[in-house]
Amino acid sequence: MPGRFELDPAWRPPASSRETIVFVHGAVVNGMEMALLRRRLKGLGYQTRQFRYHSMLRGLEENVGRLREFIRQSEGDVIHVVAHSMGGVLTRHVFESDPDPRPGRIVAIGSPFLDCWIGRRIIRFHARGVTLIGRTVRDHLAQSRDPVWRGGRPLGVVAGTYPFGLGNLFPDLPQPSDGTVLVEETRLQGIAGHVTYRINHFGLLGSRRCCAQIACFLATGRFISE
Repeated sequence: MPGRFELDPAWRPPASSRETIVFVHGAVVNGMEMALLRRRLKGLGYQTRQFRYHSMLRGLEENVGRLREFIRQSEGDVIHVVAHSMGGVLTRHVFESDPDPRPGRIVAIGSPFLDCWIGRRIIRFHARGVTLIGRTVRDHLAQSRDPVWRGGRPLGVVAGTYPFGLGNLFPDLPQPSDGTVLVEETRLQGIAGHVTYRINHFGLLGSRRCCAQIACFLATGRFISE
């Protein structure tokens, strides 16, 4: 790995291949929080597109359908996906049910694939809990979740272990977590790699180290061994 947090020029996509990264944000937010990560990866030579969706007003199935169509309409010989939080859940549904046929890799950052402890806690302790977490998270909680990744392309997961975030409202938040998502909720079987850093949920998006891991995985299908 060059330097400590530098992006290796060897991770640039081949000039002969048009490679696009579709970014998928998490619940409640709108994708602006991914701007720095988009800019850094675009600097390697990728085309970038940000998918935006309404997690509060639209259900999981509708947003999965919209993401599927967005990916299909994205130009490129290779289509990668970098997804944060609930964006990884949407992405998993797309690539396990009706994936785009073009090659590519997926990186999920702090995605609650197996459950959403904090969502359940909000519903339990607040009379308007379902309204507060939104329809997409509500639908995710209502579904049974397969612990095995069954998509047809490599998936790498980055998780945080610094517990600072919304979860601080709940003293009984299990650990380790990134303050919003538990590390155990991110652990799917059958994925190509899983790395953790002592960074919180949104801090992962601004971390140079995490960006380097993402760039390495998109280029090689594996994370850096540190």
